[in-house]
Amino acid sequence: MKSSDRNVVPMKINVVPMKIGWIIPSTFGAVLAGTLVAFGRLSPTAQGTIWAEDGAVFLQDALSRRGLLDVFAPYQGYLHVVPRAMTKFVVRFFSIDDFAIAVSSLSCLLITLIALMVFHCSRALTTNVLIRLAWASITIFVAPGALETQGNFANIHWYLLWLVPWLLIKPTQSKYEGFLLFVVAALASLTEILTVMFVPLFLYRFKDKALLPARLGLLVGITCQIITTLSYPRSAPFAPVNVASVAEGWFLNSSSAVIFGTSRQISRNILNFGVLPVVLAALPFFLAFLYLLLKGSMRIRVAALSFVAASVGVWTAAAVFNFSDTFDYSEFGVTQWGAFLLGRYSTVPSMFLLALVPLLAVLWEKTSPKATTGVLAAFLVLQCLYFFPSSAFRQEGPLWATGVATARVACIADPGMTEYPIGTAPGAWKVQVHCNDLRP
Repeated sequence: MKSSDRNVVPMKINVVPMKIGWIIPSTFGAVLAGTLVAFGRLSPTAQGTIWAEDGAVFLQDALSRRGLLDVFAPYQGYLHVVPRAMTKFVVRFFSIDDFAIAVSSLSCLLITLIALMVFHCSRALTTNVLIRLAWASITIFVAPGALETQGNFANIHWYLLWLVPWLLIKPTQSKYEGFLLFVVAALASLTEILTVMFVPLFLYRFKDKALLPARLGLLVGITCQIITTLSYPRSAPFAPVNVASVAEGWFLNSSSAVIFGTSRQISRNILNFGVLPVVLAALPFFLAFLYLLLKGSMRIRVAALSFVAASVGVWTAAAVFNFSDTFDYSEFGVTQWGAFLLGRYSTVPSMFLLALVPLLAVLWEKTSPKATTGVLAAFLVLQCLYFFPSSAFRQEGPLWATGVATARVACIADPGMTEYPIGTAPGAWKVQVHCNDLRP
């Protein structure tokens, strides 16, 4: 026995380096592949166009104020730490001509890293790699994502919001993992104030110290957000809310967005068939939710409730705080339905609702492997069906590099000119660039 024990020891010692040697390149390969796939969803014009706050707010501030602490500057009532930090990185390490491509590619890298964290944290629900990959893939493949939210820093907060519940249900197994979950949760909550809606998840295994790091990180960020919003209130006015439109809007921007994929298809269905297509699109998710509550373990029930509550909560908060005629669906006529758009408010409600499908696979993975395979196959088809969006908000430009070239010519031609406005999308947004940064 002693001789055999001595023979086993060296084999155990060699296991760890072999695992590390395999994990590092595979992780790097997965991140690279995910980034390329996410970047590939954007048209070439969208890849080269600066979108919304990325230009007139984050890029403008990064060009004007070079201090590191400026990442904590408030905007519209709350903090945007990750977009501001990433924009400063772009300004510091990239040529001004390449700002748009840098923002698009780095935001796709961030989305892929978020997908990787979802894959890691989903181990709390299952060890099945295929099911965990399905959840992770939602981050990159969800149908409305490439319309507006994918490929820019301005909307990365939505993806961080999607990540937060995964962080909160993952027990830490080491100090290093605990530190990672703490930092990521803190960054997420320092970027998106709506992460406060996940505080009720603290009740899940309340006394479990292994869940404490992410909860502490979330509280740090939420505290900073509350102080910020009290000190620098949001300036955007609030419009009266039509409750019926908010309720109808959730169906349009979650289940209908997933099943029909495009704004035009949804509006056509409603104009041709009324409410029936919207109800039919929601029915599979409603039935899946009920089945999970009835048949699932406590862990699965908590996940199902969290996903649906998050889907409804995110949409409701977004619609209520930004309500306008665009969201007054119950009052729409033919003209308004013709202008109906899915956008940034559609992405996360769709993601959380879609997360119910792999959860069904978890429920069946031990009792019915065939059913699990069927669910994942259907999920894969649905994910790939709308990979390329028919119309994205940035596909008309203007191209940032072209604007920089025009600005450079103007600044060189007029030595007295101090700055030049470069256009971004949407059309009214511009970045004032100093001519000293453009002249040779």
